[in-house]
Amino acid sequence: MKKLGIGIILAVLVGTTLAAQPAPMPFSPQGRFIAPNATLAQTVKVEGKLALINGVIALKSGTKTYYVPMLGRLAGFIEGIKEGASVKLEGYEYPIAAAPEYATLAVIKLSVGGKDYDLGQFGGYGAGFNHHRRMMRGGRR
Repeated sequence: MKKLGIGIILAVLVGTTLAAQPAPMPFSPQGRFIAPNATLAQTVKVEGKLALINGVIALKSGTKTYYVPMLGRLAGFIEGIKEGASVKLEGYEYPIAAAPEYATLAVIKLSVGGKDYDLGQFGGYGAGFNHHRRMMRGGRR
């Protein structure tokens, strides 16, 4: 009986260790976007139709798919953000190493329904993402 109990505990520990591997996308375990250093990112302009791909709002442009997780926060506030909507986006592209045909886009400018929106300072999703948090912690992460 003791061996069975120890075996179950070890199996659970090994399983949780293997399940705790990092995700290929720049997201924290809480699902928040973690922007890498913006000086390493390229600014891109893309246009296309919004779609839900792998459970995340994305934009397919040519052969590349850009995940745009922050648009979900704006869906109820900016009219026209919905599946199939034609949009123009400008932002920082963060490639996903495990899947070169995918990238995450931190949007700084959005055009939808004939209106332009400057999102560079929206919630810190621009180049200075998490800047206020670093200041409160004395510059440490």
